[in-house]
Amino acid sequence: MPVPGSQTRHRAVLLLTTFPVLSETFLQREVECFGKSKLRFELVSLWGGAADWRGLPIRKHGLTGLLAGLLWVPYWLIRKPRICLFLIGQVWRPRTSGLLNWAENLLGLSYAFRSARFWEQSDASHFHAVWASAPGMAAWGLSSLSGRPFSVSGHAYDLFEKGGDGWLERKAGAAEWIRTSTHAGKLRWEEKGARPDKVIVVRRGLPELPPYKSPVPIRMPCRVLSVGRMVEKMGFDRQIPVYQQMKEAGIGFSVEWIGDGPERPALEKAVERAGLSDTVHFRGRLPYEAVEEAYQENQIFVFTGRVDSRGDRAGLPNAVAEAMAWGLLVFATDVGAVREAVKDEFNGAIWEGAPEAGRILELLNDRSRQETYRTQARAWAEAHYQLSNNLGPLIARLSL
Repeated sequence: MPVPGSQTRHRAVLLLTTFPVLSETFLQREVECFGKSKLRFELVSLWGGAADWRGLPIRKHGLTGLLAGLLWVPYWLIRKPRICLFLIGQVWRPRTSGLLNWAENLLGLSYAFRSARFWEQSDASHFHAVWASAPGMAAWGLSSLSGRPFSVSGHAYDLFEKGGDGWLERKAGAAEWIRTSTHAGKLRWEEKGARPDKVIVVRRGLPELPPYKSPVPIRMPCRVLSVGRMVEKMGFDRQIPVYQQMKEAGIGFSVEWIGDGPERPALEKAVERAGLSDTVHFRGRLPYEAVEEAYQENQIFVFTGRVDSRGDRAGLPNAVAEAMAWGLLVFATDVGAVREAVKDEFNGAIWEGAPEAGRILELLNDRSRQETYRTQARAWAEAHYQLSNNLGPLIARLSL
């Protein structure tokens, strides 16, 4: 690791909230891809996570760092009073985005106060926030205090939860450029005041697509999979009536739910009340290797997300794109950026309203369409979900 005063030039400082996180495998893939490129970078985890990941050191901030950041305020008040007072004024009180979002931004600013001098001396050339909230404020603060440029990423949670991060407009105006992973995200950034030419769409992806063979017809009993956090916006509860209808239609099937979250206890009770305890199996949170096994073992993938009571929604869930890469038959609700991947009656089926079993039953009886949809789903993944291709523009910008 460099020490203050060293001549090592860091092309990018990547700022994350917590890294690594089991449910954010997509971020680990991206960091791994950065490591295989010629990009020089350092990792900063503002709250939790590990001290290193696959040989890459991680600088951690945490609660102690938050308090230490306050001790640096007098230094910056003396050295750069106007900028320091401006930044403090930005987070002086919560905004309509709520107390949690305010606390996240306080965390980010405390890191900036604590670490800006270090990164000046280590000659960091660019700060990139992987999320728009705490990392976004950290990057903005570091840029303001050091004079180095910053960029910010913003995805569904950052952009929609309670109207989006409370400082999005300011961050959009100050950032050199903005990364998002869907065209729906790009439009949202523009609604928040970002210049269209600032926002680049860089999709997520898999480091390597799984082996693929022509899909075999779905046989009974069919195997259904759904993967995601068990929170309101993922809409697992909306699947229960679908499975009741399938059971009433005399269809043999089993369901795997992979994931965990605050809604799991209520979901377990709802599944039991619906008489589906022998059919719907809760697998909990699993390492990605086990999720890959589930993609191989199942035939149908179901996503029933919604816009939740706080305005949040999934963008393009990674699990939907991964299921397409594995050649599963995909059924999804029309929410977020799902239509950017799933084209109704081309490579999958879209529920425009409430999910119902009719679309599934229809396709179970049509082997030709099954094969067409699954083959076209894989073709979409080959064109749009390969990480080495997708990250090229991002790596190029971070390398400048």
